[in-house]
Amino acid sequence: MVPDGLLRDLAARSPDELAALLAARPDAVRPGTATTDELAEALLSRAGLRRALDELSRPELDALERSVVLGPPDGPAGRLLAGPPWDRLHRLALVHRDGDVLRLVPGLTEALGRYPAGLGRPRPVLEALAAGLRGPGPTDPGGAAAPPAPEALAQWPAPVREVLERFRSRPVGHLPDALRRPDPEADPAARPVDWLLARGVLLPVDSRHVELPREIGLALHGGDPWARAREAPRPPATRVPDRLRDNAAAAAVEQLLRRLAALRAELRARPLSTLRAGGIGVRELRRLRGALALEHPELVRLLGLAELAGLVLLDPDTSAWRPAPAPFEDADRAGQWLHVVRSWLASDVVPSAVGLPLADGSVVGVLTRGAHAPEAPPVRRALLRAHAVLAERAPGGHGPGDVLALARWHRPRLARSLDRWGPGMLTEAAELGLVGADALTPPGRELAAGRVEEAARAVAGWLPAPSRTVLLQGDLTATATGYLAPAVARALGELADEEGHGPAARHRFTERSLHRALDAGWDPASILAWLAEHSRAPVPQALAYLVEEAGRDHGRIRITRADWVLTGEEDLLEALARSPRLAGHPVRRPAPGVLVVAGAQDPAGRRRGAGALDAALDELVAAVRAAGTEPAVDPGRPEPPPRTGEADPIRLLEVPAPRHRAPSPEEVEDLLVRLTAPPDRTDPAGDRAWDH
Repeated sequence: MVPDGLLRDLAARSPDELAALLAARPDAVRPGTATTDELAEALLSRAGLRRALDELSRPELDALERSVVLGPPDGPAGRLLAGPPWDRLHRLALVHRDGDVLRLVPGLTEALGRYPAGLGRPRPVLEALAAGLRGPGPTDPGGAAAPPAPEALAQWPAPVREVLERFRSRPVGHLPDALRRPDPEADPAARPVDWLLARGVLLPVDSRHVELPREIGLALHGGDPWARAREAPRPPATRVPDRLRDNAAAAAVEQLLRRLAALRAELRARPLSTLRAGGIGVRELRRLRGALALEHPELVRLLGLAELAGLVLLDPDTSAWRPAPAPFEDADRAGQWLHVVRSWLASDVVPSAVGLPLADGSVVGVLTRGAHAPEAPPVRRALLRAHAVLAERAPGGHGPGDVLALARWHRPRLARSLDRWGPGMLTEAAELGLVGADALTPPGRELAAGRVEEAARAVAGWLPAPSRTVLLQGDLTATATGYLAPAVARALGELADEEGHGPAARHRFTERSLHRALDAGWDPASILAWLAEHSRAPVPQALAYLVEEAGRDHGRIRITRADWVLTGEEDLLEALARSPRLAGHPVRRPAPGVLVVAGAQDPAGRRRGAGALDAALDELVAAVRAAGTEPAVDPGRPEPPPRTGEADPIRLLEVPAPRHRAPSPEEVEDLLVRLTAPPDRTDPAGDRAWDH
């Protein structure tokens, strides 16, 4: 039930105060909300309260926990002190004014969890629970051995205090046979746990766990578990020149985008197979690591980033990872970076989680569900915010430990997730160019403030304009000293084979690569014209000869799927028909210069499947080459790369939908109008909202 004091508090807020509340509590912006009552119900939802608590800093959370554990200063309806942190707690509607006092909103105690401040439940609650579990008996806690006074904890035996230290951060501990009836005369030096059980200092909550009562926990912390520094950590910064920071970040961005393109090209040629149990096998990872020249940690993070950005997809028919069909490489590099970063901020995939332990004793596998964490987006935001605060207070470099310490202070309820995912996420942030040489970069600062478009513009300023020329050399190679324009890179990939994946793209022209281009529709004249247009120097004579020779040899025999139809010079076809490589394949001669080869058959005379036809094609190509010529292969189902025309290629890729969608400014404005507009006096609901 919504208390009247909260309704009056909300109704008394100005439009600007309501706008600030809705900006801080976007979960309360719901379709159809029109009255203060409905707004209050949205603010008091369990999920909404928990998300609001996750946004509190250490002093704000401590103030709430202290009030829940110890009560307000003057009792349940006592006056709470004004000023920070209570001003912000009031702005967030976690407390409300009721006359001249502040009260906690309903449901807040439950939203804080069973163990606020890491303290257990009160002793009477635990004693009743233990009595119900154990049943009646003469040695119930508090019977044969009276519970010691918490304030006398300093005089308890040393072995007992050592056991209690284990409960300092968490009040529940694992204990086999927790329901046994302990001996009240147990020696505390030899059996400290039995001594504690017998006196009700530890009480069973089930057959395998015990809990430390709140009263003992408070005494263990000296009566004040909140005795922490009230100010945020202020670690010193190391000097990092802006040029060093930006150069390191720009190099990381260029390397990431180059590796993503190389990964997609490799998976387009050879998809990444999965194991039956899920994940990627060691052999496949070794193969991909060798093809991309990456270390294992770099490879698994790259795969994770490609997954969360939708650049690679799992094919449900073949259970293999393939590149997404959208032409990511055709977009400008700033747009590519922006898409990856937006996806990183919104996705629950944690690429660096691979190898971390799981509860069942296993570890997180590559491209598995174990790398998904619902709390990943808020953890990333907390890390960026901490980096931004450190950069404002002390410009320069800050190590991961300093960033994590400040993030834990700003978001204490995310502390466990920060400890688990934070170090790896900071590595990911450096690979994305958000951090350079341990210092927050301008794009990282813009992203921390929520200005993603400005971040992309800052990255665009780092990256040089794409090149449209290559250096052709007499050893039949083409080298690009920088990033190639997508159209140039695509054409070069059709004409030559890529060598390596370094910062300077290098391709080699071979007879095989040129025949592949001729199969795709190029001719010697168009190849030489393209080379002349995109070469920084005259086309080397050796390369021109290779192109002309490939053109002369190409197409003397052409293979077309029928099963297979071969056309060409009649004497070559006759020699091919008698080739032992075609044994087992029925051959027909429907006309001079035409040879039809059927696919292989099984012993029962049945046609084999597509795999057998592909094997037959390989045999045909080998037989033609053995005859001394290079065949021209006409593919049966050509799959040209997608073209986007004038459309932005990035728009074909989807950014992961956030788990909690933020309302649009129009939705917030519309709700403010409904809440602040004068009520219709003919509407009973309007009268009630106005009265509150």
